[in-house]
Amino acid sequence: MQKYDLVVIGAGPAGLAGALQAHELGLSVVILDDGKRPGGQIYRNLQNLTDKMRPVLGKSYRDGERLLRAAKHMRLEIRTEAAVWHISADKKVYFVQKDEVAAVEADAIMLATGALERPFPVPGWTLPGVMTAGAAQIAMKSGAAIPAGRIVLAGCGPLLYLVAGQLAQAGADVRAVLDTTPRGNYWRAIRHAALGFTSLKQLFDGIAMIRAISAHGIRRIRQVDDIRIRGESCAEAVEYSTLRESGIVEADCILLHQGVVPNIQLHRHQGCEIQWDDSQLCFHPTIDGNWQTSVPGVFAVGDNAGIMGAKAAEYSARLAAFHIAESKQRVVDPKTKNFIQRKFRQLTGIRKFLDTLYRPPVQFRIPTLENTVICRCEEITAGEITDLAFAGCVGPNQAKFFTRCGMGPCQGRNCGLTVTELFSHATGKSPDEVGYYTIRSPIRPLPLAALARVETNGAAADVEFS
Repeated sequence: MQKYDLVVIGAGPAGLAGALQAHELGLSVVILDDGKRPGGQIYRNLQNLTDKMRPVLGKSYRDGERLLRAAKHMRLEIRTEAAVWHISADKKVYFVQKDEVAAVEADAIMLATGALERPFPVPGWTLPGVMTAGAAQIAMKSGAAIPAGRIVLAGCGPLLYLVAGQLAQAGADVRAVLDTTPRGNYWRAIRHAALGFTSLKQLFDGIAMIRAISAHGIRRIRQVDDIRIRGESCAEAVEYSTLRESGIVEADCILLHQGVVPNIQLHRHQGCEIQWDDSQLCFHPTIDGNWQTSVPGVFAVGDNAGIMGAKAAEYSARLAAFHIAESKQRVVDPKTKNFIQRKFRQLTGIRKFLDTLYRPPVQFRIPTLENTVICRCEEITAGEITDLAFAGCVGPNQAKFFTRCGMGPCQGRNCGLTVTELFSHATGKSPDEVGYYTIRSPIRPLPLAALARVETNGAAADVEFS
């Protein structure tokens, strides 16, 4: 089994930047990523982007070219289509690549698995024709594909407006954006508005996104406080209401989005301590000043450490790489390290403003209708979870035994936050007291044939399932 100073999981902005920095400092590094090409979700398929989509996806998307060129120039070892499914206590990382189980050993592990879109459980969200805004963007990046028919976007956050503008520029029929940002969020957020050059540029970029959809004649409905998706066998329309009006917008495709949250599956699997962040309404790993988790030698960087954005994610990973190199007695230039720390602080100066402005309303996080499905894999409703909480069920993990909620293929990635908040709301306990799902191997689905060959080829004979 090959051993590395550092194994990086994830080839997005953070993973690539952290691996490059570690490589420059003389460490042996390998990146494992389940995508077909490096770049992660942010820079997905960048090296094979069609000429049609380049102007649509914009300059910020092409920022990844710098990272990818550097990785190629340095001959960074990147293993793509490598889905990590188990990490042992002694830092052996097991993955499936081309239907074969393989493993590498690490002195240190950098988790750069990015973020997930926050669950948006509203009536009708499981109908065919409903997906996330992020999924629509992935389709554009992967194959220049745009949804057919009439499109409505609903929710809050910068990505909502970015995707709406990109779809319209690509020729899609975008009918409306239903913005669920409450009026009060604007007043609360203004207290956290930073006036530095970097923060102001980010604010102007956001204003430009809103102007872009106006330029395409897309209807913008603000302060939406109720959303219901109508349809029999598929989505047909969105019913909405605000304090001033209610209405129905017919649609063939409905894209939902209310921000992103850290992907903490591997942290939970590793036994890393996690904590609830009330400013971002999600769990994230507890880290020290060097981006190390509560498990020695395991580091969390980028958006899976706390939502920060692509550029800040790069700097967080570089800072973690400096610490790992220093622990290996490599020489680190303090001026470079201090410069990167300053850049990170500049880029995250606007974070509190954004977190406050785009804080999702409670009714879109905790369903008010009992028959709203919250676990798509096992078709468990909000009412079933609430009933369990009132009956004395102690939390998400015990709920698994009664309902199988969180035991489907996604292992709770799409329902975990909703279940925690339902228990919290019903019991009066904090999300930290309620807790989150315990994650067990295999982290990702793997072919049984590949698993059956583990014992015969000895590649992962020491795996112990938790």
